[in-house]
Amino acid sequence: MTVTYLVGDVFDRLAEIPDQTVDLVVTSPPFLALRSYLPEDHPDKSREIGSEANPAEFLTVMLDVTSELRRVLAPHGSIAIELGDTYSGSGGAGGDYLEGGQRDGQESFTGAGRRDKTGWPLSKSKALIPELYRVALAYGINPLTGVDSPAGKWLVRNVVTWCRPNPAVGALGDKWRPATSDIVVACLSPERYWDDVATRQPLKHEYRKEARSENTKRANRKAGGHSTLGDWAPTLSTGAPLLDWWKIPPGGYKGPHYAVYPPAVVEPVIKAMCPHRVCRTCGEPSRPTTEKLGLVDQKGNLVEGENREGGILAGKDAHSNKSVHAKGVYSTSSWSDCGHNNWRPGVVLDPFAGTGTTLAVAAGHGYNAIGIDLDGRNVDLAVERIGGLFMTVKMRGEKYVANIV
Repeated sequence: MTVTYLVGDVFDRLAEIPDQTVDLVVTSPPFLALRSYLPEDHPDKSREIGSEANPAEFLTVMLDVTSELRRVLAPHGSIAIELGDTYSGSGGAGGDYLEGGQRDGQESFTGAGRRDKTGWPLSKSKALIPELYRVALAYGINPLTGVDSPAGKWLVRNVVTWCRPNPAVGALGDKWRPATSDIVVACLSPERYWDDVATRQPLKHEYRKEARSENTKRANRKAGGHSTLGDWAPTLSTGAPLLDWWKIPPGGYKGPHYAVYPPAVVEPVIKAMCPHRVCRTCGEPSRPTTEKLGLVDQKGNLVEGENREGGILAGKDAHSNKSVHAKGVYSTSSWSDCGHNNWRPGVVLDPFAGTGTTLAVAAGHGYNAIGIDLDGRNVDLAVERIGGLFMTVKMRGEKYVANIV
């Protein structure tokens, strides 16, 4: 497992990454007209994303970034982009500028988007940035300019809504309290890597110990113990797939940077969409083969019957013959092997790495990770979360030499 943190402009640093060597991109780019991450005298201030004059220009830059992501992404790869919106006529700051924040003493956002409202919707209206970006991915155009997107067309597979039960307090006026942002999940191939079992959720009720034990033994017998693939290979998962909305509190990080998403948002994305090993010879990931072992009721008892994929259907209790609610018990029974025996770990990229949440989660699950950030001050925050022994830092002027292939 290796983690590399590259300080510098996202376009410069992405250009150093070889084609088709990244398996998953997970990131939260700067939102339009919300925060100023660099002081005015910083040499890279003009390259700061989020300070564009209007939504059309912001989308143009984001599609240019996405074009580079397409280049570095493996054919089986996916992107997961968490993107928030902006109200026309507003300009954010956030806790970064409070006493003790990373931007303490720095002037809050003063980008062009706050001075010139040409190309914006009416004042107080949402700019609908996340929706426009998704349209651009699906249709291959910048919907605000009509220009073809350099990133081309993508398969938009999900839009996950992250719901915050305790969002930051802000001015409400004549609207309800904003508490959500969207994560668009897109890929280049209908044969992308996907591991459904890895993120299935347990039933609400605790299973009986003997039922859990028997099911686990059965799964391990069928899977052969996964001894050749290591401890990371899952053997058993119960319940249904995740829904496309996640209720996750935003807190948990105590450092001086407030634009941080929690690890719980990143973890299911990485577990479902990044292969643990990829062949260096043919580029094919090792894919799971999933088998349904049977049905269990909410107490963990094995029952007979059939259930719709991911749904609840009445099974039959073997003793009473009564109908009961049941869910499937699934096992990863095997993993594909191309036969070349020349594997590398899966690679997760965050082109706007910030404090390193994505990198920390990826490393914690045994993946290689690459982070890029314009602001060198974030390096120390990332080291605190990942550990200096596990992270290699390349500052401006230090060229990145790929070791992922």
